[in-house]
Amino acid sequence: MNKTELEASYLDTTYSVFIGKVKYDCRIGEAIPAAVKKLLEKEQTAAILTAWNPRSQVLDSEENNNRNKQLLSELQNNYSVLNALGQGTDNNWPAEESFFIIGLSKEQAEQLAFQFEQNAYVWFEADKAVSLEFSRIWFETI
Repeated sequence: MNKTELEASYLDTTYSVFIGKVKYDCRIGEAIPAAVKKLLEKEQTAAILTAWNPRSQVLDSEENNNRNKQLLSELQNNYSVLNALGQGTDNNWPAEESFFIIGLSKEQAEQLAFQFEQNAYVWFEADKAVSLEFSRIWFETI
């Protein structure tokens, strides 16, 4: 997949945040769902990040799960973290288990994306639309 196709895929993906047993779908360029926005009242910012499929190269489930465990262990002591999921429209690409991380800065999100070799992450600011942010990895590859 070339960069144009990858970007289109990221933009067409539904990013879901799980609050308790309820799933709230978020889309790039759209308003943050009210229940998710409520989580941002204190901290104001959040990101959805995964460690799955670094540089958009498919890995097996076991390796992806191990990578996400490493990411979660780095997050748990510093942030409020909820489960999230990125589900694209391409049925050949598996949904990616992710984390909704409350209270990190954009610089911290960028650093984690770089560390876990992610092309992009989803960014939330309390009074703005959901946005797609490309990491340094995106500009180095493909």
